[in-house]
Amino acid sequence: MSTFSSDGRLLTDIGEIEQYRRILDKDSVKSGEPHWASMGKNTITLFQVLIDQDLTHLVMVLRHYPKYIEAVCEHFRYAYSYSENSADIDAASDLLEMGEPYFTKQFVRNVMRKLPKFESDDRDAMHIFLERLTENQSRWHPIITMHYRHSIKRLIDTSSLHPLQRIVLEKKMASIREVITYDYEASDRDSNLDIPYMT
Repeated sequence: MSTFSSDGRLLTDIGEIEQYRRILDKDSVKSGEPHWASMGKNTITLFQVLIDQDLTHLVMVLRHYPKYIEAVCEHFRYAYSYSENSADIDAASDLLEMGEPYFTKQFVRNVMRKLPKFESDDRDAMHIFLERLTENQSRWHPIITMHYRHSIKRLIDTSSLHPLQRIVLEKKMASIREVITYDYEASDRDSNLDIPYMT
């Protein structure tokens, strides 16, 4: 995987990170404590809000304060948000890269559930999204690329496309290499955390 931070990014984010410093600079992570018990109440509230949003600011904060990555990934296992905020795909990809040392199936499942859904069987919409997927397959985490590749493949297989349209889309699909990734859909000890309306 490519590294999830860079000096250039940190400089770009410097103006926006200031609004969080007054909370985070006063807090300290207590080692050995379970995720949220390791930090102060204001920090907990901040991360709950950031998890609920599009993940862009969450990832920015974690770049500047990497000591919180493990706790945030652990809490994400239980982050069943009632909001309808979808994740920014780039930010979700960055969060997965940051979180790789702390992967649990439920953490990955919950990140994937926040992704914008692609459900259109319109040929033009599929073609445009496949172009985006092709352009970003080296940038996005393979779990995300494969998630969307499989989603579009299902749509192509079940739609009433003209055979020639199907061939064009399948050819485009072939340019997105198949990669075996983390099996986050398999049953595990977190399976009982699944909430039916979110599956």
